[in-house]
Amino acid sequence: MAKKIILEREGDKQYHRSIEMLSVPSDLKAALNPLSFKILKELGKRPSYPLELAKKLGVHEQKIYYHINRLKRSGLIELVKEEIKQGAVCNYFAPAANAFGIDISQKKEEITTQSTKLLKSFFHEFIKDGVFNGSIVVGSPSSHGPFLTSSRDGHYAVQLAMFLGGFCQLPKKFIVKLDTEIKAENAEKRNMILIGGPITNMISNELNEHLETKFEWKSGWKIKSGGKEYINEDVGLIVKTKNPWDKSKTVIMLAGLKYEGTKTCILGLTQYSDLLLSKYTKTDYYRLVRGLDLDGDGKVDDIEILS
Repeated sequence: MAKKIILEREGDKQYHRSIEMLSVPSDLKAALNPLSFKILKELGKRPSYPLELAKKLGVHEQKIYYHINRLKRSGLIELVKEEIKQGAVCNYFAPAANAFGIDISQKKEEITTQSTKLLKSFFHEFIKDGVFNGSIVVGSPSSHGPFLTSSRDGHYAVQLAMFLGGFCQLPKKFIVKLDTEIKAENAEKRNMILIGGPITNMISNELNEHLETKFEWKSGWKIKSGGKEYINEDVGLIVKTKNPWDKSKTVIMLAGLKYEGTKTCILGLTQYSDLLLSKYTKTDYYRLVRGLDLDGDGKVDDIEILS
């Protein structure tokens, strides 16, 4: 018998349980007898043995044995343990599954929410045949690049990667690269998700020159967008655009002025995608976000969209 999963909703909670699909009609016949069905229901509460079932149901023990054997042959119940009681062996039985069913249709309906649809659309270039197609690029933790800085936001890639695991599988190759590795291998011509801004990630620094909303230096780093300037450390920029090194590829950048801003970008994308992607189209996409500390513990736990 093939095993499937039943999803059930009660209020705002969801539950799942396994169901064994019956492939032979005769298997179902064993459960259609009223007494057999009562036995199945009792065994569904807890494992039991024939004499105990006979007493509970008020039926002769031989009848119970007859139906137990039919249910066992059909694979609907199974022996789960043996126990000695008053010198005799008691065989305890239990259902072989939480539920049984018949699959009469090959039609399948994917369960998707609006946020799932938006996220799949946002990342669709990065998923090929259900497998991640690209690289997640983080800044090197060693001093490097034109600003001789070390990255403090590379570990946020773990949060993003676990989130992406809900939409696709890992390829056989390693998907996380340091910016220094990408440069050394001349490997910019691929789909890339860049973690961190131009200060700590050399690939983000080079991409920055091609962006409409960008990071700028003028007596200090800032993000400039539509005539406005943003200097807060918890401000971040989310960009999706064509890869300037290969227009057939795509780049997503999640970058802050400081590591708090990068964290805000990833928090927004993984926990507030409905809000963040509400105006998403498949053209170049820019979102400026600021981190909020609503519970006052000194850590970003919410976001505000600035533009």
